[in-house]
Amino acid sequence: MIETIAPLLAAAVLIAVSAGLGILPMRKTIQMSEARHELKHGSASFLRAMSGWFFILVWIATTWFVATVLGDWWITSDWNGAVSRGIRRLEVLLHVLAAFSSD
Repeated sequence: MIETIAPLLAAAVLIAVSAGLGILPMRKTIQMSEARHELKHGSASFLRAMSGWFFILVWIATTWFVATVLGDWWITSDWNGAVSRGIRRLEVLLHVLAAFSSD
């Protein structure tokens, strides 16, 4: 029974931590978007806005990655296997991103 409850508790912690980490950057990014005036490419405010969205993208990707590991752990009840498959998924994702980033 504990094998089934542990991944669910970990998922609840993930949701709480992810929401806690994401609230402030999202709020700041929304305020910047509402207050912006002519964000020209290369301007300091444009770069600040893009860095805020980059942090949000990293936040979403990290939450998604940890959620896939927790879901795998819940289904298989094998923590070590779930982590190794998660690392493999991360490797594939990095290869796909590298392919998209090349000219």
